[in-house]
Amino acid sequence: MYAHARTPRFSRRRRRNPAPAIIAALALLIFGCWVFNLTCGRRGGGGGSGLGEYASRVRSIAEATAGLGQAWNEVRQSLPQLIADTQSLDARLQELESQALDILSQAKAVVPPDDLELAHAALVICLEQRYRSLQNYRPDLINALSAVDLDVYARSLSEDLQGMVYSDGSYAFFRRQVSEAIQAGKVEDVTLPESAWMQDWDSADYESVKTFLVGLKGTEVHGVAVGAVMLKPEGTLVQEAGETVHRLPSTDEVNVTVTVENQGNRSESGVVVRISLYSTINTNPVRQEQTLESMAPGEKVQVVFTGLRPTTGRVRNILEIKVEPVPRETFIDNNQKLIYFTVG
Repeated sequence: MYAHARTPRFSRRRRRNPAPAIIAALALLIFGCWVFNLTCGRRGGGGGSGLGEYASRVRSIAEATAGLGQAWNEVRQSLPQLIADTQSLDARLQELESQALDILSQAKAVVPPDDLELAHAALVICLEQRYRSLQNYRPDLINALSAVDLDVYARSLSEDLQGMVYSDGSYAFFRRQVSEAIQAGKVEDVTLPESAWMQDWDSADYESVKTFLVGLKGTEVHGVAVGAVMLKPEGTLVQEAGETVHRLPSTDEVNVTVTVENQGNRSESGVVVRISLYSTINTNPVRQEQTLESMAPGEKVQVVFTGLRPTTGRVRNILEIKVEPVPRETFIDNNQKLIYFTVG
């Protein structure tokens, strides 16, 4: 049971996709630092910290943000247990947010050597991205846990996670530039850790986030669908009157492989797959049917139908493929496909 009465509530935010703005800001700041190096920075000579001192200071900052990323991912992995007490979850996320702000402040206080201003700018941008993403992630997640319609919060959480993906890119640039300078300057006993808060872009995708939220909240989603369809023998695809038609070589029989997908988050049993074959001159359909005993959540199963005898002579054949809806399935638009083909 969720403690709904104690759940922190936040106002719903409307935000545009931050990707263009973040990329533009990064490009602008990097360009500005480059111009500064060409004009004022090079003439100043000796401005900022020495390489050894700078490397030591940013190493501690890099280790701190890497450790914070591990702590944040541990929270994400423990969400199924933590959502039972949303107040405690909110407090933990607030603590991570506070630590991210402190690390950002430390980085802003460092004055880099002239030739590492560009790299340090990338570090500051990385830490700014991580702090802002954490700052937005907390209310988005807490609100999503009590929301009925997850679309808005799934999109916002996707944007938060994408911000962290961008931060990983900024950090990778910083680490590469500074590591090369450390090696060239022969600074001993200083290495910078890797720090990737997100393992891949797919986990920040809107559909992935929504699926995660649905599973996290324990909502049952039932849904099967017709996936890819392959004909044997294979042919070529042409467009006729706005429709895609398979032109198969001469054959007496056609075999069909249908991929059936369980797009829900619950196992399904007794999934019926049915195909019907008829043509424009022979409208009496020939049917075949198979039943899948069980399908795990997200599983894809190939079902093969053999011995279908089409109408030859360039006559259009219609293959109707249908997966019968399972109990409590609400979206059925993807349960059926029509395939058009000719033979010979």
